[in-house]
Amino acid sequence: MIETMKKALEYAMVKSENPTEMKEYIEEYFGTIGGDRRYKFKWRAISGNYKYTFSGIFDYYGKTYYFSKIGGELELEYHNR
Repeated sequence: MIETMKKALEYAMVKSENPTEMKEYIEEYFGTIGGDRRYKFKWRAISGNYKYTFSGIFDYYGKTYYFSKIGGELELEYHNR
């Protein structure tokens, strides 16, 4: 699931780094790959200067994810609740 979520984040970030639009693009990505539409993406926190560093915490499918993008490299990890 973590690789799928990473691909969804990359897909969304290519289209926009606006958090509201990213949420829509991530849900769109999961819809196109046949993901379960009952689960929704929910932001917990987001911060950074999109040009240099961008990070956030969000929930999806009962897991809490943390991502950071520094210098074009995206890192993602998750934690069970």
